[in-house]
Amino acid sequence: MKKLTIAMLVLVAAGLAFVAQSGFSDDRGQAAGEGRVVSALGVGNVQGERAFVHVTVLVGAGQDEHAAVDAALQEQGARRANRSDLESAEYRASGLVWNQFSDPDPNNNFVKQNYNPANDQTGGNGEGALLASQATWTNAASSFAFQYGGQTNRCPSLVKECPGEQAFDGLHDVGWLDLGRCSARRCTLGVTWYSTSIDEADMALTTRVSWSTGCTNVSGRYDAQTVLTHENGHVVGLGHSSAQQAVMYAYYGGARCPLHQDDIAGVSFLYP
Repeated sequence: MKKLTIAMLVLVAAGLAFVAQSGFSDDRGQAAGEGRVVSALGVGNVQGERAFVHVTVLVGAGQDEHAAVDAALQEQGARRANRSDLESAEYRASGLVWNQFSDPDPNNNFVKQNYNPANDQTGGNGEGALLASQATWTNAASSFAFQYGGQTNRCPSLVKECPGEQAFDGLHDVGWLDLGRCSARRCTLGVTWYSTSIDEADMALTTRVSWSTGCTNVSGRYDAQTVLTHENGHVVGLGHSSAQQAVMYAYYGGARCPLHQDDIAGVSFLYP
């Protein structure tokens, strides 16, 4: 069955979002200056099916954001999404709506997400950060729910950096991968691939930067729980919010994990 496709209105129109001021290092460990964390939606092709990829890119000081994002999307084998790729709707959404929450079977009302701990950059706390992000969305006032499938040694099959060709395996995996060289120009922090016609969403965070957990701000590090909660909001089916306190706000301003009323309104609209 085809999934319902819903527009990410502001993200598609602006092309850029999820921005923060932060410092980062290049591959030699040298300070690369102040940068911005920029996020965008792209469109690619996996096994003949249209697939979407959400990229989060650290853009170096003085670098062009659009050029950096386009280069990151090109590395993923994707192009920037535009309005013609998505239909319009009241709420900003990522184009993904899970059919099982509206079918007659009450026993499949969850999305089972698995975690590969290989190369965990949080000192072993990445699994806890993922579980916390899942619980945040599961406990919202909606019918949507994540289910934890446990640890796996699978590479998230839709992520381009996995060995072999990108492929749909019907599983929803999260892991850590080398997403490419980090330099003073840009660094891809994370990617989330999904399809609006096949039930699958895969995610990876980069092994090239420093991460922390616990939804707290640590100097020189990115909070994995915040990023995973935001990325899982895209897995739920939401786009970026204009509410500054929302998890799905378009700008990364440090640790932010509890859902805002706007987040809850969005997920409740998609999954009453």
